[in-house]
Amino acid sequence: MRHPLICLGLLLLPASPSLAAETGRVVRLPGLEYKVLHSGPADGVRPTRADRVSIRYVGRLADGSVFSTSPDNGASPTSFDVRVVIPGFSALVQLMRPGDRWEFRIPGYLGYGREGKKMTSGDGSLRREIPADAALVFDVELVGVTPAG
Repeated sequence: MRHPLICLGLLLLPASPSLAAETGRVVRLPGLEYKVLHSGPADGVRPTRADRVSIRYVGRLADGSVFSTSPDNGASPTSFDVRVVIPGFSALVQLMRPGDRWEFRIPGYLGYGREGKKMTSGDGSLRREIPADAALVFDVELVGVTPAG
């Protein structure tokens, strides 16, 4: 079983079973928070920063307005490399196992930061601009992991 180190702020945490939580429990890590909505099989492989993941998600601002989703308003999965997303999302998805569904709460400095995110023609999943230092809330289901290499 792989136990990568995950950078959360200035603290490195091992991705170990001790970070798992029962359904409904809120877990707070330095700068990040997640709530387990559903747990997948306990023997599933956690992704590393180098892996590719398939997820379903809905991203909201703190006021509840949706800014991004996977296809079909979050009903269909999308795939991406773990290392290419915002730092808070990358750190938390590495703690999940396939079948897990979590709510992520990510502060602005681990999201899009002082710049925020402007809409561009290449951002098919982005529905609205993200203000500077915006706190983000994601509903994320990890569908699968494709190991690097």
